[in-house]
Amino acid sequence: MRRVTVRFLTLCLLLLAGACSQENGEGGGIRMVTDYFSSEVRDLDGRISGMRRELTGLPDLFPNQQTTRIGYVSRPTDANAPRSPDKPDTRTIRLDLGSRQTIDHVVLVPAEFSTGSDSGSGYGFPVRWRVEVSDDAGFEEEHRVLADHTDEDFPNPRRFPVVIPAEGIQTRYVRLTATALWTADGRSLLALGELMVLQGGRNLAAGLFPAGLPQEAIRPTASGVTDSDEAAPTWQRSNLVDGQSTIGAPHGNEESPTSGWQSLPEKSQNATSWVMLDLGKDVPLHEIRLLPALSSEFPARRGFGFPLRFKVEIAAEADAAFAPGVTVLPLTPYDFLNPRENPVSFRVQGTPARYVKVTATRLSERFDDYLFALSEIQVFSGGENVADGVSVSAQNSLENTEWSTAFLTDGFTSQRNVLPWPDYVNGLQKRRTIEAGIRELTTTRRGVTDRVLRSAVQWSTGVIGAAILVTIVYIWRSRRARRRELAALRRRLAQDIHDEIGSGLGTISLLSQMGGGTAAHNEEAREEFSEIHRLSRTVTESLRDIVWFIRPETRTVGDLAQRLRETAASMLAGVPHEFIAEGPALDRDLPLGHKRQVLLFFKEALHNVQRHSAATHAEVTIAGDAKHFRLTIHDNGRGFDPATPVSGAGMTGMKQRAKTLGGRLAILTSPGNGTTLTLEVPWRSSRKSAAE
Repeated sequence: MRRVTVRFLTLCLLLLAGACSQENGEGGGIRMVTDYFSSEVRDLDGRISGMRRELTGLPDLFPNQQTTRIGYVSRPTDANAPRSPDKPDTRTIRLDLGSRQTIDHVVLVPAEFSTGSDSGSGYGFPVRWRVEVSDDAGFEEEHRVLADHTDEDFPNPRRFPVVIPAEGIQTRYVRLTATALWTADGRSLLALGELMVLQGGRNLAAGLFPAGLPQEAIRPTASGVTDSDEAAPTWQRSNLVDGQSTIGAPHGNEESPTSGWQSLPEKSQNATSWVMLDLGKDVPLHEIRLLPALSSEFPARRGFGFPLRFKVEIAAEADAAFAPGVTVLPLTPYDFLNPRENPVSFRVQGTPARYVKVTATRLSERFDDYLFALSEIQVFSGGENVADGVSVSAQNSLENTEWSTAFLTDGFTSQRNVLPWPDYVNGLQKRRTIEAGIRELTTTRRGVTDRVLRSAVQWSTGVIGAAILVTIVYIWRSRRARRRELAALRRRLAQDIHDEIGSGLGTISLLSQMGGGTAAHNEEAREEFSEIHRLSRTVTESLRDIVWFIRPETRTVGDLAQRLRETAASMLAGVPHEFIAEGPALDRDLPLGHKRQVLLFFKEALHNVQRHSAATHAEVTIAGDAKHFRLTIHDNGRGFDPATPVSGAGMTGMKQRAKTLGGRLAILTSPGNGTTLTLEVPWRSSRKSAAE
């Protein structure tokens, strides 16, 4: 009897705990109860778990990939206006590929645009539609239907593309006809983010019109549309084939070990920087694709380093100097709109070439300097990327473990590996199907669960003692959930503050720089703008240092050396210098307090070299032994008499930092013989380092 009573009370506890969990949004207890009573629920859970495991192997969309060029939208009509059944409110988009082409897929990419009560995803996607292909522009002669959804409503795909197989047919024209329009807030319209036509790994539609240019720079479009509500650059018919949409670049699931390639920073935005690919031999080229970069130090800057003005050229094997080179994209007087992570494609008419060169003539701003950066360049001959792993040269290049010319053709963007377009869009479509299946099974499971619980509650109600215990469990689970939510909130707030402050400071810097250069302001106002610009850059640099300090992966002397190397390259831009960091000391951990004091000491020392020493050469050495970390900074400048008091707080501050670190600062200098500063600091114990 006791055993039966215990089992009965246990089942009651599980049931009531499950009810509490369901109210709390977790459902753990409900699952235990329903699994105990129902094999149908266990089967549904197994199917849902299997589908979720399948999702882990499929590509997914990155957030915030949409640029200011959202897509194409028709002029809206009154959804309540009376219409004749013989004349439905239809819209048509026809794409001219320029010549007869073999195509494998047609892809409809939804637009994302929040308005009224709508969420934004799948904005304007047609409710009923069909896709046809033909060699006749009017589709009056023979044509073929690839997809027909005119007899029933098509579920809105929201954020995912719709992939239509074409089975390798040959055609010139592709047409989408919407026979029932998307309707919201009393308006009916058709909108798309992108219309893609795939041939192997190529999107034949990409590059039909120049992407990223102002409306006045774009030649008349060759696509036929019923109507277009042109509002450049957000909405215009050329956006259908500009390569920019919510699906971005074709990413896989493999994390990228690198960020790509970037040039060395320049002080002038109008400096020239180029990068060139050597394909090894002449091959007929059909598409050149540039993939923008994303820096781990500036995660809020989408399209990091993408040039404002540039040109793309190709040259045959006999002309590596690009003397007569073929211009794929001529340099224009217009600034290119930042594509974020979207690919930027340029069509080539099968011209044989060995070399592909991208020359930037107006660089992207970082802080108070400018640079050129890309994550990957792809070059297609037919449907194959012939640039994979080829040799890359550049006018100049930042070479480290994150950025290098070798990373420009390694098959990775700054975030993930690059997939062929068919693999990517088919994977996204499969993800859409599986997620819809999970939602359907979850709804079914909820109905089964409710039925099982109703049956179980009939014989489990009235157990008051169990309710007391369940209340304790509920309170404990609620507190644990609140702690998790609070921890997640703190993480989100920290990231948001970093992004917002960084973006805000960048805006202040840019606006103050523009204000300081405006002739309409008087001298006093321009000086105040200049001071604001200087302070914003100083605070931005300090914020950047703080972010670097707290990054968990920047813990060794080698990591610090890399940071000091970058700081030296920036602060000693006009002074030739050497940076030496080698030896076993580079693998040792360095406490956060040490990193901060050493970096601030180093920046103060370089400031003195730049401003006061009049040096023509400097040398930085990082070393260490079993007991001490050692940093030496030497310049061949004017030097000074150490016995003579020096104005300013720089030298005093460096001495104080050395004292704070428990080390010593040695100063070797004399007038006319340069200056050598040696900072020697004892290592901290691993336990103390961990505590810091």
